[in-house]
This record gives sequence, structure tokens and C-alpha cells, in this order.
Amino acid sequence: MGLLGIEHPALSQLWGEPPLRETVRAVAYRQLRDAILHGRIPMGARINELDLATAWKVSRTPIRDALRRLEAEGLVQAVPGKGVVVPRLSLSDADELYELREVLEGRAAMRAAQRATAEFQSRLNTLIKAFGAALKRGDLDAMAAIDLELHGGIAATSGSSRLERAIDAVRSQVYQVRLRSFQMKGRGAKSFREMAKLTAAIRARNGPRAEASMREHIASLRADLAGLLQALEE
Repeated sequence: MGLLGIEHPALSQLWGEPPLRETVRAVAYRQLRDAILHGRIPMGARINELDLATAWKVSRTPIRDALRRLEAEGLVQAVPGKGVVVPRLSLSDADELYELREVLEGRAAMRAAQRATAEFQSRLNTLIKAFGAALKRGDLDAMAAIDLELHGGIAATSGSSRLERAIDAVRSQVYQVRLRSFQMKGRGAKSFREMAKLTAAIRARNGPRAEASMREHIASLRADLAGLLQALEE
């Protein structure tokens, strides 16, 4: 049996074969990270270094290096007696991470409002309309993808690579929980209203209002997810 009790051939189907033009180290990191973020390796699951190296027919060194990078990002954790696992996000963990998101992304929104080009403003308008259309269709996958692009675009437009990296690091640790939030009743409609207010502030180049709108949006998510995680812990 392989990783998570899956046979080795299934592992290859799950992550695919390492691309020829990438180093094994790079693809191991990228594909493990993607599998964790999208819940294919769920919270609490153990990652067996030897099984994965055997499934991919590579040495354990690139797998070990990838796991070290992921541990530095907070996406995996070395647990004595268990090996490397994807940590479960507790209520207190999520609360702390969303508090950080509120501060960091609020700052990014303010900077983005000051630096937004006409092209970016148009892109925001397109994204919010697409989110509304996805909401009407009930397309949760599309909503999640649009939300990711919108938040990522604002972070990139902030003009601070350090701020953008900090935001990415924090958001990565709540990614699986974030995906679950779109399944909560009424959350999509609430996010649509909040993000419409945020994008309007950025398009108006109103930095303080953009920061306040982003912080309000993250605080709203934080409150709703607290209920979700509390139910999961019970």
C-alpha cells in the first residue's frame, strides 16, 4: 500500500508523472503542495516518504527536500512516532491565521487601490461579474477559483513582494478550510456583496475604504469559519 493507503499506481494517477523539463525536486514540491492545498491529501493524513519515492521511482532525497519546504510553510508537520502529517487546523489556529489575513490583506488592498492600473480595475470588474454568475449557477469550483484570482491579484498589485509572499504563506495554511467555506449556506452571497464593495473601493482609488472593506470581508469569513471548525471539533 502507498501513501494514505492508496496503491502506488493510483498515486501516479493522482499526481501525474514528473514533467520532463522540471527537476524531480521541483515537481515533488509543486505536486505535493497542490495535493495538500486542494484536499487530495486531507488534514490529518500521513505522508510516507518511502512509499511516495517508490511510487514515483525516485530517490528519497527530493521527496525529503520537498517535505522540508512544505514544513517551513506550515503545510506539513513532523510528528514524533507518526512521521510527516498534514496538520489539522484547530479553531484557535484558524482564528489566529485569519487575524493575520485581515491585517496583511487589508494593507494590500489599500496599496492596490493606490496603484491600480485601468487594466487591473477592468479585470476586477470582470472577476466580480464572473463571481456573481457562478453564484447564480451554484458553481462552487468557479467561485473558489475566482476568489483566489481576485485576492491574489490584489496582493500582486500591492507592489510589495514581501507582503505578497506573507499573504500567500498565511492563505496556504487555511486553504482547505477556505474551500469548505463555499459550501456553507449563504456564504457565497455574502462574499459576493463584500467583494463587490471591496472592488468598488479599489476602482475608486480609495485606499482607506479598500482596506476597511477587505478587513470587513476577512472578519466576516473568520466569524463564519469559527462556527464551521467548532462543529468539526465536536
